[in-house]
Amino acid sequence: MSEMPDTREGQGARGVYTGAEPNPILTFLQRPRIVLLMLAAWSLVGVVTEALTANSVFLDNHNIEMDGAIGGFALGWEGIPLAVLYFYCFRNPERYGRVFWLAMIHMVALAASQLFHLGTGDFSFESIIVPLAGSLALGAAAFVNVFRGRDEEEVAARQAK
Repeated sequence: MSEMPDTREGQGARGVYTGAEPNPILTFLQRPRIVLLMLAAWSLVGVVTEALTANSVFLDNHNIEMDGAIGGFALGWEGIPLAVLYFYCFRNPERYGRVFWLAMIHMVALAASQLFHLGTGDFSFESIIVPLAGSLALGAAAFVNVFRGRDEEEVAARQAK
């Protein structure tokens, strides 16, 4: 007699993902509160990087003075209000679902700025790979949540009819 394969929910035979079950990574990224916490943390990492320019842990400016008439805008700590917004929306992600549009634009802008500075030679590839990967991953997570909310609204609208 042959053994029946283990077909518990979320797993194929012997716990191997077969593609017929929900994707565990996509399922994780569809949890709005998790994504909002990651977005807030990423914004705060950006602020810490901008704040610690004299310490080479996050940014090594090789003791070169950054200057210019409006050079202070370069390290403006814009991540603080974004982190506050993400934490605020964390309370009720269903109500504030449109914050994921802002998050998607935020992460795409971060990725574009990193590629721009790579192209101008301001930073090496080694300096942008982690921020670029993080921004793209969080942008993808925001993207998933933008359209996850739309599907739920459409289902609720259909059920109301």
